[in-house]
Amino acid sequence: MNNTWHFLREFESKELVKQYIKKKYQYTITTEKALEISSAFKQGRSYFESSLNSDISVKPLLQYYGVVALSRGLILILNKTARENTIKPSHGLKICNWSTIVKTKKLENIKVKTSSGTFRELIEATKNISYFRGKSNYINWESEFDIEEKDFELSLKELSYSFPDLKKSIESWLGLSIPSTMIESLSCENDKVEIGIRDITFIKEIFPDDLYPNLNVKDGDYQKIVSYESNNWPNISQKWESSFKINGDPYLQPPFTGNIFLNDIGKMFATTFIFGTISRYYPTTWMNVTNGIENDRILPFAINYMDFIQEKYPNIILDFIDAPYNSTEK
Repeated sequence: MNNTWHFLREFESKELVKQYIKKKYQYTITTEKALEISSAFKQGRSYFESSLNSDISVKPLLQYYGVVALSRGLILILNKTARENTIKPSHGLKICNWSTIVKTKKLENIKVKTSSGTFRELIEATKNISYFRGKSNYINWESEFDIEEKDFELSLKELSYSFPDLKKSIESWLGLSIPSTMIESLSCENDKVEIGIRDITFIKEIFPDDLYPNLNVKDGDYQKIVSYESNNWPNISQKWESSFKINGDPYLQPPFTGNIFLNDIGKMFATTFIFGTISRYYPTTWMNVTNGIENDRILPFAINYMDFIQEKYPNIILDFIDAPYNSTEK
């Protein structure tokens, strides 16, 4: 287990949970709610510990259960009125095109549809905010997106674009260059956004005309400056490790189909749900992948993704626990 758990273990103590809530939010929670929070964090850690040494046949499922437990604990912290028995037991996501996937064998086209449940409650509790480390190992700015009121669909292929740390294995799996580019600089003043990027290959996909009709691109000193008038960020995901290892870099990618924007914790939750669901409800497909019988080109990405989530999901939970950040630019 990584060092993040050393900090998250504090939330396994009901007394420390009560102390944290009182100090940070200036109100007192009942011992019963503190127990609910600490139970969620204990269970989350247990699932993550179990997944470390589990067989690959069940690893995605155990990891997803850990993600759900930590997410429920975070919801209980961020939502003052939430209780264990008021958080909906449903996942809030469902694979909606499995019959098509069985025929085509293209796992990248798996689609999940949202509904009422933990996924939506997580997005609402986190206010669809992402915290970023921009050329830093500390959080120094954030983005906040509108929360979609209607149900929507997400594909595994589009979700995979959201993990720039795994770019090489994603491109090997899909056999294409993913539409993503690193942010070199960023500013927003008087509703004018300026973003510096070096690679404009996918600029039309990242900034679709219907969302950014007045997009302007000009040459900078060592980069292209993309600017538009709006108070909305484009779709951004965190790369957690750069060439300097401990420093992160934000990356741009296209909005999801339907011009949906989702924060990083939501992207992680949805992708982990997909792999957990395949291993739980469609074990033959998962065994075929892991045994190299069929569709095994996704396997390196799947394994790398699970390693990534094992470390980063607890980390992103801690990011929300430690928020807000005084130096964060919005």
